[in-house]
Amino acid sequence: MSARNLKSLVVLVAALAAMAIPGAARAQGGGNTPDPRPFALFRDLFDTAGEWHGPWVNMAWQPQVQWQWQSEGVPKNDLTTQVSWGTYVWFTPELTMNVNLTLDQVEQPTDNNQWFMYGEGITAGDVWVEWSDQRTGIIGGRFTAPFGIAPLVLPGVFDTNFVNNYSFGGLMGGLGTLSTGDEGGGIHALNAAFFGVDTTFMADGIFASPAAPSGPGTGGGVDSWMIGYSGVNIPLLFPTLQVNVAYINFGDGIGAPAQQQGFDAGFYWQYVIDNDGTDTLDAKYWSIGPLFEYVRFWNTNGVADADAEYYTFGLITNYGNWQADATLGWQNLDTPGSPAQDNFLFTANVGYNFFGPQSLLQVGYAYQEVAGVVDHQVGMQVNFPINALEYFPLWQ
Repeated sequence: MSARNLKSLVVLVAALAAMAIPGAARAQGGGNTPDPRPFALFRDLFDTAGEWHGPWVNMAWQPQVQWQWQSEGVPKNDLTTQVSWGTYVWFTPELTMNVNLTLDQVEQPTDNNQWFMYGEGITAGDVWVEWSDQRTGIIGGRFTAPFGIAPLVLPGVFDTNFVNNYSFGGLMGGLGTLSTGDEGGGIHALNAAFFGVDTTFMADGIFASPAAPSGPGTGGGVDSWMIGYSGVNIPLLFPTLQVNVAYINFGDGIGAPAQQQGFDAGFYWQYVIDNDGTDTLDAKYWSIGPLFEYVRFWNTNGVADADAEYYTFGLITNYGNWQADATLGWQNLDTPGSPAQDNFLFTANVGYNFFGPQSLLQVGYAYQEVAGVVDHQVGMQVNFPINALEYFPLWQ
């Protein structure tokens, strides 16, 4: 047996073992996996469990199998698995540690058609320690910037969505927030972060390794920063409005002499047509939610005077155990020495929740036009979050 086949076998056994762990399914929010940053939602800074905030451990697994196929452009027939493992540890009511790891395809196929678990490796996601008194929160470690709403809430099969271009994970530094708490008018928070892109051993992988970090913010040190405002549970007819406004500035990096800067403004509002919003945990509700986000970058990818704009329109609806969504994205790239480029993406997905929320089977279609080349894709995805250990006391 070759070394590569042995690695594939080990990865397959690990994925099957994760799927076999018993436990109750746990909703992880929206998003592609279904949450691009599982177990580390920024709003979790304000969460408690009952009347006490620890000490206990919560551990969850989130297996996913995804298949994508296309015949246009570069042919694609890609079957991948992903298993996210995450844990919260509450040491005291104020002090929390979060760790998550992901088994995923980190080496991209060279011919876009090496489909059986090619390049699967284990990599670190968010790894941080947090102090919070429910009004003030401070994170230190490896985290994902709270920049944008679309990367969090847009479901779907396809990882080609333009919003992935501004889902900034693997940042090493500190993140702080001041919050109003949720007292009927929603949670309103001011956020600030200082960071550099992680180039430590945690940026590497096991079994397979991603490419070495390069681009904006990889020059070493904590020379990048972000400020922003985020609001959740804002009561506009229903307490479901989310808004986000943020500005981010990356320092110099490898192959990126200019500082990339970005601005984001967006909202997502879920209108509950039937049943109370608390019924969402039982998938017994009917809702529809529009999303809009605008993002602008200057010195894109660290190239001086290169600009990029993103417009994302989304519509998400739930009816009982059924979920459907449609997304329209437009990307405009303006790079010195090259003609301006407009790229378009349309996706549509239909899903069914089995066993519980986010235990989701989805099928979807995507139309993508990049640099004048049109691709049609179809895909299928299965997510199955599992709580392996829920609120287990560390001591009595």
